[in-house]
Amino acid sequence: MTAPSTLRLAQFNLSLAGRQADEIKAKMLAPTPSRQIKNLAATLQRERPDVVVLCEFDHPGNGGDDGALAAFCERHLAESQHGDMPIDYPYRYLPATNTGLKLTVPVSEHQRLTDAQQCHGFGDYHGQFGFVIISRYPIEDAAIRTWQHFAWHQLPHHQLPADYYTEQAQQALRLASKNLVSVPILVGDERIQVVACHPTPPVFDGPEKRNWRRNSDEIHQLIGLLDNADWLVDDKGTHGGLSPKAPFVVIGDLNADPSYGDGDKQAIDALLHHPRVHPEVAIGTQVPKSDAAQSHAFRFIEGKGRAIATHNGGLRLDYVLPSRELAVMASGVFWPAPDDADYPLICDKNGQEHARAHSDHRLVWVDVALS
Repeated sequence: MTAPSTLRLAQFNLSLAGRQADEIKAKMLAPTPSRQIKNLAATLQRERPDVVVLCEFDHPGNGGDDGALAAFCERHLAESQHGDMPIDYPYRYLPATNTGLKLTVPVSEHQRLTDAQQCHGFGDYHGQFGFVIISRYPIEDAAIRTWQHFAWHQLPHHQLPADYYTEQAQQALRLASKNLVSVPILVGDERIQVVACHPTPPVFDGPEKRNWRRNSDEIHQLIGLLDNADWLVDDKGTHGGLSPKAPFVVIGDLNADPSYGDGDKQAIDALLHHPRVHPEVAIGTQVPKSDAAQSHAFRFIEGKGRAIATHNGGLRLDYVLPSRELAVMASGVFWPAPDDADYPLICDKNGQEHARAHSDHRLVWVDVALS
């Protein structure tokens, strides 16, 4: 493929997590696609990102494709939906995930936990809530780095609640609720690192605030990667994070809003103000937005004005954050208004916005210039 002059990068939480393993695979292979799958595929066909991180896309959990992702790409994205032009993603990466991966030691003595809560990352089965990366341009597989096994207690100044977890669990529990990965994408002569993760929601816990603390620390681990911190050790034993000169894009549902919601606002604010992150996309004039994204933020946050929502709860949770080296050309959020021709893509058959007809998140995209 000829190298383009611009590259569109996107984050899209599809909300495709089944109640049991193989449920999403079965939906992808069904003779008649569901309304949700058709609408999700049509959204990608209309926005046409070159590289996209798809969060909450179930897969086996060990990094292999059980056929669900291949079917989504080849049966749905490569076939016209609602008259849209098909799009091909020949390059795909399914990171192994900690969700649904059972700890082999007692987790907590303070309360009875569900099976999903006794895993390295919350999940009823291995691979639930996993994320994947699909690309129109080659992925340099041999140079991918992952931090799936990095233990929570290894993070400097970690916030692991010692009064909640057993001593064995404090030593064993991994920090990444899914994974943290750095994936090189080759576009012509350029190499861009896609840094992807999906920290746990900072809610659904108790007075120990284990999920709040973990979300905060997962974001601090991400910051350490941008800092090229020596304490950061990947799954092959290599210390450090990104090279100081490597252009990158952080992409993910970070489950944290800098102004509202339940997360650690200081942690996400530190990421958005990081000296290597492009300030205009993080906090300035190029923050991805749309009229509907702004109106939903106004509607759901008690009338308080703010720049953007990416989730139907009115929060900015989904991010595409290029490094300063990359020239940003445009950005946006796919959130059609009721009078928009695309509005039916986020609605149920009754014309009402509904997560099960699309997702509870909206696709966020940023265009960067290539030399």
